[in-house]
Amino acid sequence: MVEKENNYLKEKLQRVEEEKMKLELHVADVVDDHKIKMDAMRLKIRKIRKYAIHTEAWYHYAVGSIGTLVAVMIVFVVAFKFYSFNVCFN
Repeated sequence: MVEKENNYLKEKLQRVEEEKMKLELHVADVVDDHKIKMDAMRLKIRKIRKYAIHTEAWYHYAVGSIGTLVAVMIVFVVAFKFYSFNVCFN
């Protein structure tokens, strides 16, 4: 009778360990899947940031170039007016 109970408990322990192993594998798969999804999300965020930085840099270059051209034109206009004013009165 003790051997029967001992065998029964061994089988029960083996079933519990198998279920535990299955659950551990399932948890590992879920964690791995979550990690893969997080890596993909990080990659998407990195690409979005990179695109945003390039877009913003383009905007700053365009505004800076236009501002520089306007400043140079104002300097030429002012210099021409002073030059023509000095030529007329000298």
